[in-house]
Amino acid sequence: MTVWPVILNEVKDDGSIFIWLHLFPFTFHLSSFIFHLSPSPFPLSHMLYRALGHTDLKPSVISFGTWGIGGPPFWTPVKDDDAIRAIHAALDLGVNCIDTAPVYGLGHAESIVGKALEGRRDGVIVATKVGQNWRGIRTKDIYNDLSPASMRRELEASLMRLDTDVIDLYQVHWPDPKTPIAETFSTLAEFQKEGKIRHIGVSNYTTAMIDEAARYTTIVSLQPRYNLLDRFIEKELQPYCVERGLGILPYSPLASGLLTGKYTMNSRFSDWRGAFGDQYRAETFEKNLAVVDRLRPIAADLDISLGALSIAWVLARPGVTSALVGANSEEQVRENVKAAEVRLDEETIRRIEEALPSERVII
Repeated sequence: MTVWPVILNEVKDDGSIFIWLHLFPFTFHLSSFIFHLSPSPFPLSHMLYRALGHTDLKPSVISFGTWGIGGPPFWTPVKDDDAIRAIHAALDLGVNCIDTAPVYGLGHAESIVGKALEGRRDGVIVATKVGQNWRGIRTKDIYNDLSPASMRRELEASLMRLDTDVIDLYQVHWPDPKTPIAETFSTLAEFQKEGKIRHIGVSNYTTAMIDEAARYTTIVSLQPRYNLLDRFIEKELQPYCVERGLGILPYSPLASGLLTGKYTMNSRFSDWRGAFGDQYRAETFEKNLAVVDRLRPIAADLDISLGALSIAWVLARPGVTSALVGANSEEQVRENVKAAEVRLDEETIRRIEEALPSERVII
């Protein structure tokens, strides 16, 4: 017997939806069901997802960066509960990729991610890194070590802190001149065969280094610094990745807050930015703020924040898979995610280009 469904619905004042589903055969009415659907407790967003290189990973175009929530020695402390709520808010808004590293908070950021993903690990791309260790609690106590034995210890510690059996994207954080590239990436290939990591990426590497690393395993992504104030990768790294199909995961798309437009020449920084941040040095900070001021009217004309404009610009660049954006609160997450919905037309991109300095990087 053929059945034809007819669906009627009504939106109530409280936002809930009543749906009447009637099933009619040709000659008589079978039944009527009433469903009461409560409104979602989470706001909706129009998140987009892009394939990471030639892998099966499809991260959201906005990824959650965890450097800031790690706290000292780089940043001022963030309450764990606030950090976990921020991660949950990101997940609720469609963010499915979290990028972290052992050195962020000297293990603290990874531990927060592990707690935040308790009961929510499925469907989340966990990306972390390897290669930076520490002898003490100060930034000067951090050193690079990509020797096989050190990498093994790091991997096991990360798996424990993240409370997971496998890391989806394992990235070499910084080059280590003391260790041959062959040793480093042969070791990563072993981790992959053991099933403890799924894919391998690099961060802060040159094209020559990636070429050599690719002799020993498959490299799927590059994580470089990239923002409106630092376009260094456009000269060589970006076209290299596009040609070879490597995903680009830019970090610091907001220049560590500078491109949010909230700072002035009177701003002072008690964290790493005030100590050794190249984009925050007195002689360059003023130049950077001048660029920020030229970008403000462009964002205003689009009725978006300067931060959303800055992230959207990064997402519109060739080869970019996902922007790694940090957030210390739910409010910051909601603001960052808005960039996923921004589409920059040719005229807007032209205006942005005119607002930027002719050189590719200000440092």
